Amino acid sequence: MITRAMLLLLLAVTLSAPPVAAQQGVGETEIVLGGSNSFSGPLAFTGEQITKFGVDLYLRVVNDAGGIHGRKIRTVYYDDGYRPQNAVANTKKLVEQDRVFAIIIPQGSPPVVATLEYLEENKVPLLFPYQSSPVTRARRYVFQGMTLSDRSSKMMIDYLAGQRKYKKFAVLYQDDEYGKSFLTAFEKDLGRFGLKLVAAESVKREVTDVSAQIAKLQAAKPEVTFLVLVPGPAAQALRERQKIGWTDTLMVSTGPLTDERYLALATDAAEGVEGLSLWPDPVISDLPGVRLYREHMQRYFPKNEPNRYSLAGYFAGMLFVEGAKRAGRNLTRESLIAALESVKGFESGILPPLTIGPDHETQKQGLWVRVEKGRFKPLTDWLKSE
Repeated sequence: MITRAMLLLLLAVTLSAPPVAAQQGVGETEIVLGGSNSFSGPLAFTGEQITKFGVDLYLRVVNDAGGIHGRKIRTVYYDDGYRPQNAVANTKKLVEQDRVFAIIIPQGSPPVVATLEYLEENKVPLLFPYQSSPVTRARRYVFQGMTLSDRSSKMMIDYLAGQRKYKKFAVLYQDDEYGKSFLTAFEKDLGRFGLKLVAAESVKREVTDVSAQIAKLQAAKPEVTFLVLVPGPAAQALRERQKIGWTDTLMVSTGPLTDERYLALATDAAEGVEGLSLWPDPVISDLPGVRLYREHMQRYFPKNEPNRYSLAGYFAGMLFVEGAKRAGRNLTRESLIAALESVKGFESGILPPLTIGPDHETQKQGLWVRVEKGRFKPLTDWLKSE
């Protein structure tokens, strides 16, 4: 029998107990996500597309349908201009002042890698970063977005050295985490075929004049020349190659660069460039998920032309929503991680069926394409990196 004294004691204990801590960024009516991205600088177009016309496009569709378990999703973004120090400052602001639940689709290997330690220390999920450094692989709080450089390299070298029997390779690469991760991977994968790079020339970040590097690469007489650059210097490299009449090398763009909008900066100098595309054609693909993406774009942002970058952001939004739905009403960072780790054979209608394994990677494939009259023509079905 419970006495009055016992009831009073129970009430006192209940009142003195600390309240159960709410998950940061998750309220009764909303979930707050954030990201540091390039809205200025060499990747401004990409940054705007993957966030405002990609992630936010998908989240707008979801919000208009009632949200996730009764909560709407709100996003907060800051511009880092592709500068690592700005990305760190922005990320701290998002976590400590804006109190976001998770960071979604930040861009660029140097900025993203610079924020890893801080996010892991604070146990903040880093969702689907649009970068290629393998440094993000198999980390508990990171779910990688873009196909990583070592996987991209394996597909590229297997196709070019294996199927097409090229022997002499060179690379023009950005002198930072982005370029160096590809350089290391190319050297390793060429070694599997008993080959070495005949030349490798670096370009400092924010430098656009690459004429000296192109001249040195031409002198090495490679059959294939990889471009591992941001769009400005890549376009300049293609124009310089055209200017000097260097026609006896196949110019190949890596996955982060393989987009019509960026290669079009080189105008007709981009004709014939080949590369690894990480996404189906957003304009003409008949895949059901891509068709739906175009319908949503037409409904919400009719003046924005579909492109691979907004499609990547749209896919990232889709994956977050899938994870948050699986996590249930009691959404926490840990329950989101468990939910995403449960994804097996997920049909997006955009990419092949997705299973998220211990490496936490969400993309492991690409299509081989060639620029023909300003658009990419697929030359293969999906290549695999396993």
